[in-house]
Amino acid sequence: MLFLALAMGIWLPSRTAEAEGDTLAALLPKLSAWSARFEAMLDRATFTMSGHTEEVDGDGHASDRKEGVFRINARGPRAHVEVIRYTEDGEDKTAKAREKVKKDEKDRANKPRDPDEILHMPFLASQLAKYDFRIGETDPRTPTRVRVYFTAKERAKNLGIGSAWVDVRTGDVLSMGVSPSKTSMFVDTLNVTLEFGESTPMGPGMSRVTFDARGGFLFFRKRVRGVALVSNYDVK
Repeated sequence: MLFLALAMGIWLPSRTAEAEGDTLAALLPKLSAWSARFEAMLDRATFTMSGHTEEVDGDGHASDRKEGVFRINARGPRAHVEVIRYTEDGEDKTAKAREKVKKDEKDRANKPRDPDEILHMPFLASQLAKYDFRIGETDPRTPTRVRVYFTAKERAKNLGIGSAWVDVRTGDVLSMGVSPSKTSMFVDTLNVTLEFGESTPMGPGMSRVTFDARGGFLFFRKRVRGVALVSNYDVK
């Protein structure tokens, strides 16, 4: 019922600034530890991602649906993607997708990694100084769950603006909504939601990712949305 509470805009009485500061000071070290475990897990993980993307017109009608199942090896400096199945509007394009992934990975291997590609959790110890944080509302059904807002102090493609629902006892991040503080050319908005409900030997992993992006050039405007389920973690 967490998202229902969010949609209804349920807020508990606000805390004093002093109490909020004390809560945040106690919570951030836990969130930093969780973030370090999560990123360490991800660096050692292989997982399956299945989902779809589609374009949405001004009337809400969807088209150009792309669906796929991928096995992703996140170990090493760059992820490797194995295309298990891929379709476009129901037509099988698996072979074409495999060739494209192969070419893209070969091209990236010959280029230095752009610093803007390197993403981190905002609560990671090395990232804390780059953000402002504040405590928001409490889940009315589970008082140990609170919403923490974060805002990048400087605009960058790999720094975000958003919020996360967290467990104050453990420092676990339960879900997060984030947008880049600086978007790429021709991208007006990009909203991403992450849920961390998948179990791994090193703690929670991502279980669901959704996004909604809008952008374009001059009169050519486009909205693209998508959802992916993440499962079958293998952590070594």
